[in-house]
Amino acid sequence: MRYEFDKQDRKVGWAQWEGPGQVALEMRESKDRDFFNEYFSGNVTYLAAHFDGEEDAFQSRRRDWTPWEFERACRELSREGFGVRRAATTFPETRPAPTH
Repeated sequence: MRYEFDKQDRKVGWAQWEGPGQVALEMRESKDRDFFNEYFSGNVTYLAAHFDGEEDAFQSRRRDWTPWEFERACRELSREGFGVRRAATTFPETRPAPTH
């Protein structure tokens, strides 16, 4: 899953979820890359849906832990003034075919 970002008519770059805690970033400027690295590795807190009352009322997870959390985190960036657009997923590397 991949999202592209822009801000004030400036293309910022893209982020792609590759696995739990693994987000590939392509950003032109290091300040943008640093912001997105920190943002996706941060936690978000959810209200839990427990009915028995024995477990915590809140859950905390990293924004990059599941595809669902990554997608939600990307869309939330629109509240921070970013233009957010889902894009076609690309594969980060080409692997040679196995030789058996």
